[in-house]
Amino acid sequence: MQLDESLQRVLANKDPIIRRFYDHFLSEHPDAERLFAGVDLEKQALMLTMALIVVEAYSRDSYPAVEHYLHVLGDRHREAGVPRELFASFRNCLIDTIRSCQQNDWDDELQEAWRRALDRATQTMFQGYEGEFPF
Repeated sequence: MQLDESLQRVLANKDPIIRRFYDHFLSEHPDAERLFAGVDLEKQALMLTMALIVVEAYSRDSYPAVEHYLHVLGDRHREAGVPRELFASFRNCLIDTIRSCQQNDWDDELQEAWRRALDRATQTMFQGYEGEFPF
Protein backbone atom coordinates (compact mmCIF):
# COMPACT_ATOMS: atom_id res chain seq x y z
CA MET A 1 0.00 0.00 0.00
CA GLN A 2 1.20 3.50 -0.77
CA LEU A 3 1.02 6.51 1.53
CA ASP A 4 -1.85 8.11 -0.39
CA GLU A 5 -3.89 4.88 -0.17
CA SER A 6 -3.22 4.66 3.55
CA LEU A 7 -4.38 8.25 3.99
CA GLN A 8 -7.55 7.50 2.00
CA ARG A 9 -8.32 4.70 4.45
CA VAL A 10 -7.80 7.05 7.38
CA LEU A 11 -10.19 9.54 5.79
CA ALA A 12 -12.78 6.90 4.83
CA ASN A 13 -12.91 5.25 8.24
CA LYS A 14 -16.37 5.80 9.74
CA ASP A 15 -14.84 5.63 13.22
CA PRO A 16 -12.27 8.41 12.91
CA ILE A 17 -9.02 6.89 14.08
CA ILE A 18 -7.53 10.25 14.90
CA ARG A 19 -9.87 10.52 17.88
CA ARG A 20 -8.28 7.31 19.16
CA PHE A 21 -4.86 8.81 18.56
CA TYR A 22 -5.33 11.44 21.26
CA ASP A 23 -6.36 8.81 23.79
CA HIS A 24 -3.24 6.82 22.91
CA PHE A 25 -0.91 9.83 22.90
CA LEU A 26 -2.16 11.25 26.19
CA SER A 27 -1.99 7.86 27.89
CA GLU A 28 1.63 7.52 26.75
CA HIS A 29 2.46 11.15 27.63
CA PRO A 30 0.26 12.31 30.52
CA ASP A 31 2.56 15.31 30.96
CA ALA A 32 1.23 16.59 27.62
CA GLU A 33 -2.33 16.86 28.96
CA ARG A 34 -1.59 20.42 30.07
CA LEU A 35 -1.17 21.35 26.40
CA PHE A 36 -4.76 20.28 25.73
CA ALA A 37 -6.41 21.97 28.71
CA GLY A 38 -9.62 23.52 27.43
CA VAL A 39 -9.12 22.09 23.94
CA ASP A 40 -12.05 20.44 22.21
CA LEU A 41 -10.46 17.12 21.21
CA GLU A 42 -13.16 16.46 18.61
CA LYS A 43 -12.19 19.68 16.84
CA GLN A 44 -8.51 18.95 17.41
CA ALA A 45 -8.93 15.51 15.81
CA LEU A 46 -10.52 17.14 12.77
CA MET A 47 -7.63 19.61 12.50
CA LEU A 48 -5.10 16.78 12.76
CA THR A 49 -6.96 14.85 10.07
CA MET A 50 -6.69 17.90 7.80
CA ALA A 51 -3.01 18.22 8.69
CA LEU A 52 -2.47 14.61 7.54
CA ILE A 53 -3.79 15.62 4.13
CA VAL A 54 -1.22 18.43 4.10
CA VAL A 55 1.55 16.06 5.22
CA GLU A 56 0.77 13.58 2.44
CA ALA A 57 0.64 16.35 -0.19
CA TYR A 58 3.91 17.81 1.09
CA SER A 59 5.56 14.39 0.88
CA ARG A 60 4.94 14.47 -2.90
CA ASP A 61 5.45 18.14 -3.74
CA SER A 62 6.88 21.26 -2.14
CA TYR A 63 3.99 23.61 -2.79
CA PRO A 64 4.82 27.06 -1.39
CA ALA A 65 1.35 27.40 0.16
CA VAL A 66 1.73 24.06 1.97
CA GLU A 67 5.21 24.98 3.14
CA HIS A 68 3.91 28.29 4.47
CA TYR A 69 1.04 26.53 6.24
CA LEU A 70 3.54 24.22 7.95
CA HIS A 71 5.66 27.22 8.99
CA VAL A 72 2.61 28.86 10.55
CA LEU A 73 1.66 25.58 12.22
CA GLY A 74 5.14 25.36 13.73
CA ASP A 75 4.91 28.94 14.98
CA ARG A 76 1.53 28.18 16.59
CA HIS A 77 2.93 25.10 18.31
CA ARG A 78 5.77 27.19 19.74
CA GLU A 79 3.28 29.81 20.95
CA ALA A 80 1.24 27.04 22.59
CA GLY A 81 4.32 25.88 24.49
CA VAL A 82 4.70 22.51 22.76
CA PRO A 83 8.27 21.35 23.44
CA ARG A 84 10.28 20.30 20.39
CA GLU A 85 11.19 16.99 22.00
CA LEU A 86 7.51 15.99 22.07
CA PHE A 87 7.21 15.97 18.27
CA ALA A 88 8.96 12.60 17.79
CA SER A 89 6.72 10.94 20.39
CA PHE A 90 3.68 12.49 18.73
CA ARG A 91 4.81 11.08 15.37
CA ASN A 92 5.40 7.62 16.81
CA CYS A 93 1.99 7.49 18.50
CA LEU A 94 0.34 8.72 15.31
CA ILE A 95 2.03 6.04 13.22
CA ASP A 96 1.06 3.40 15.82
CA THR A 97 -2.57 4.53 15.66
CA ILE A 98 -2.69 4.46 11.87
CA ARG A 99 -1.01 1.05 11.83
CA SER A 100 -3.55 -0.33 14.32
CA CYS A 101 -6.34 0.36 11.83
CA GLN A 102 -4.50 -0.92 8.76
CA GLN A 103 -2.84 -4.04 10.12
CA ASN A 104 -3.70 -6.30 7.19
CA ASP A 105 -1.99 -4.00 4.69
CA TRP A 106 0.71 -2.57 6.92
CA ASP A 107 4.37 -3.27 6.21
CA ASP A 108 7.76 -1.77 6.95
CA GLU A 109 7.70 0.20 3.70
CA LEU A 110 4.42 1.94 4.60
CA GLN A 111 5.65 2.66 8.10
CA GLU A 112 8.80 4.23 6.69
CA ALA A 113 6.75 6.28 4.20
CA TRP A 114 4.66 7.73 7.04
CA ARG A 115 7.81 8.38 9.08
CA ARG A 116 9.52 10.18 6.19
CA ALA A 117 6.43 12.25 5.38
CA LEU A 118 5.86 13.25 9.00
CA ASP A 119 9.54 14.00 9.57
CA ARG A 120 9.71 16.19 6.46
CA ALA A 121 6.64 18.14 7.54
CA THR A 122 8.00 18.43 11.09
CA GLN A 123 11.32 19.82 9.86
CA THR A 124 9.44 22.50 7.95
CA MET A 125 7.29 23.18 11.01
CA PHE A 126 10.50 23.63 13.03
CA GLN A 127 11.49 26.47 10.69
CA GLY A 128 8.29 28.20 11.76
CA TYR A 129 8.85 27.15 15.36
CA GLU A 130 12.20 28.93 15.28
CA GLY A 131 10.78 31.94 13.42
CA GLU A 132 12.99 31.25 10.40
CA PHE A 133 10.45 32.04 7.70
CA PRO A 134 8.90 35.16 6.21
CA PHE A 135 5.29 35.88 7.15
